[in-house]
Amino acid sequence: MRRIHPRAGILLAALALSTLPPVHSAPRAEAAGPAGPAGPAHCTPGAFPVLGPGAPDGAPEGRLVALRPDAGPVDGGTQVTLSGTGLTPYTRVLFGSLGPDGCFTGREAPDVVVLSDTALIATAPQWPAAEAVSVVAVTPCGQHTNPLAFTYVD
Repeated sequence: MRRIHPRAGILLAALALSTLPPVHSAPRAEAAGPAGPAGPAHCTPGAFPVLGPGAPDGAPEGRLVALRPDAGPVDGGTQVTLSGTGLTPYTRVLFGSLGPDGCFTGREAPDVVVLSDTALIATAPQWPAAEAVSVVAVTPCGQHTNPLAFTYVD
């Protein structure tokens, strides 16, 4: 009986794994890049291209049901707890408004801590004026949830 060197088994396992199709799991910085062919590539600088709600196959991607508190200072820094479904470690939170062209104009929360697939904490970014804005959660693929209102105050 012939023995195989212990490292040969590791090499064979690595070769078997290398034939699997790649799975893309984008970190936040990469997810903020330009949209691919499925998303609007015409957004103005500073706008985020997002796709409609739901996954590409039509299944619901996620839904927001509550945010607390629902107001904070224009200086930003308010810790906002979002409750919903379908939240992942790569979920981004955007404050602003969604235009009819599929571009979200606003600002991304500088810090997001996902507590579970149903809750996260996002830090509200600074805002130029006291006004109500929409808050959406966005997947790395650009799918967004329903908007919830957040009001900036002086």
